[in-house]
Amino acid sequence: MEEDLKILILEDVPFDAELINRELKRSGMKFSSIRVEEEKDYLNELESFKPDVILADHSLPHFDGISALKIAKEKSPDVPFIFVSGKMGEDFAIEALKCGATDYVLKGSLSKIVHAVNRALEEVKEHSKRKNAEEALRSSHRQLMEAQKIGHVGSWEWDLETLEMNCSDEFYSMMSVDPTRFGNNYQSMMDIIHPNDRQTVQDSINVALDHHMPFANDYRIVRPDGTVRILSSKGEVITDQNGKPLRIVATEQDITEQKLADEKIKSSLKEKEMLLQEIHHRVKNNLQVISSLLRLQSRYINDQKSIDIFKETQNRVRSIAILHEKLYQSEDLAKIRFDEYVKILAEDLLYFYELDKSNIKMNIDVEEISLNIETAIPCGLIIDEMVANSLKYAFPDGRNGEIKIELHSDDKNKYFMRVSDDGIGISADIDPEKTDTFGMQLIKYLTKQLKASMELDKSNGTAYNLTFNELEYRDRVK
Repeated sequence: MEEDLKILILEDVPFDAELINRELKRSGMKFSSIRVEEEKDYLNELESFKPDVILADHSLPHFDGISALKIAKEKSPDVPFIFVSGKMGEDFAIEALKCGATDYVLKGSLSKIVHAVNRALEEVKEHSKRKNAEEALRSSHRQLMEAQKIGHVGSWEWDLETLEMNCSDEFYSMMSVDPTRFGNNYQSMMDIIHPNDRQTVQDSINVALDHHMPFANDYRIVRPDGTVRILSSKGEVITDQNGKPLRIVATEQDITEQKLADEKIKSSLKEKEMLLQEIHHRVKNNLQVISSLLRLQSRYINDQKSIDIFKETQNRVRSIAILHEKLYQSEDLAKIRFDEYVKILAEDLLYFYELDKSNIKMNIDVEEISLNIETAIPCGLIIDEMVANSLKYAFPDGRNGEIKIELHSDDKNKYFMRVSDDGIGISADIDPEKTDTFGMQLIKYLTKQLKASMELDKSNGTAYNLTFNELEYRDRVK
């Protein structure tokens, strides 16, 4: 017994879906249908329902037909996809067919839906019966010829026995040549190709002939009026049952404007990348100038407490300068490798407090994580402040010890950071939550900015545990 046809209807209006079902039932077609309107449901039904035909509206509140078509072509390429829309402009119809739609039917002419579905199913059956590459290519060629009038794509076929070429009207238009004077032979086509690109095109066609494989080229042509255009060519070699090459068929598409636009975009992106690198470089340099000014200013201060404040401020400025230095050296100007940043920051802290040759060991256990600048700055300042506190207070009288910096993430993009030392620990009569020191107030402020939760562990020295998610970039330009 033949199974019922399975139809997936992408439609946000239940009444319209019912009209489609009613029209199909009137024809005597045996089928089952499911209506969806959300992308999630559409994806689920492609996997579970496994439709034989997809009927889709081109515009839905939270989804669109072109996106649905692209998904279908990726996940179910052999399933016919028919647009059923209340109104469809010519531009959209062209785009739909170019993207792989099987057909389209206007809701005002639903009587044509049965014919469209039947025709689509017949095409599927015919496609499955094709036995060799020649029949498949001829079918593709027929579809291409129908689309050439819409898509302005040219085609040609070169008979390897007669050495004659058969070119479409769009091909002649693209080359800007008179069909009666073109010559209709392979050499005529090679003559119009830019001299610097001829050998590349010739070599790729020779390889295709030798190995019976498809070929593709982007190359320049020089029209009779001297204008240069860029074409994208795709072709295939047709052979007989014994593998003897019979002919070559190919398509040509003018991609000049696309290439120029791509180059313009690449150039613009390069300029912006260079500008961002220069900005980060200058910010780093300016911060270093500020740090140097603080150091010079501190020489004119006699009060040790004030000197220490200047030094701590200088250190904080340096930690931000290091981050900007990593940013302009990074390939991704929006993120930095945080593990590399932490290593440089830790080494700089040891050097800054003149402890780089001491018996204090710096243990860094940070994943290869990239963080955006919104998250990296508060994280870096928190680490800077905590490590600085450990270096100043955890190991009095030159005692040995270890400071450890850890940062790891889980599969839900949650980050776990721990800064710890095995020093003398915080005195029992000091409550970090109530202390009014600037360092602790800064840590609290940065933790709040990071939207992190923080816990203090005093079981073995001092350890701060933070849990947070990467902050989203805040658009500052309206």
